[in-house]
Amino acid sequence: MQRGFLLGAVGGAVAVAAVAGLVTWLCAAKDLQHTTVDPIAQDLYVRVDGHLAVADTVLEARIQGWYHPLPWIGREIHDVSCPSHLKAVASAAETCTARSGGERIPIPVRVIDVGGDPVKPRVTWKFYR
Repeated sequence: MQRGFLLGAVGGAVAVAAVAGLVTWLCAAKDLQHTTVDPIAQDLYVRVDGHLAVADTVLEARIQGWYHPLPWIGREIHDVSCPSHLKAVASAAETCTARSGGERIPIPVRVIDVGGDPVKPRVTWKFYR
């Protein structure tokens, strides 16, 4: 009787771990680390080399909020810092940094799409872990 209970408990724990692993893999595969900045009032845009740009403060806030979406994946980060604004131009890139465990880690950022009105573009960008 005890052996059957023990076997069932171990089997149940393995099944729960397998389901949790599958859910983690599916969530990570959904590419949760991209974000879109919708058109905003013209006076809130910043400019870099004559191009509209996503403000560094927006990059920092979005990375801080999205870098660690699942507590059991990735690293806990803080003190996100981006050296400049991100041009609203496809393939524009920047490398932000953050603190994790006492060290600075690089977080590459790249614009993957710019659409809509050129005066008020909709910018989709992605950061990499």
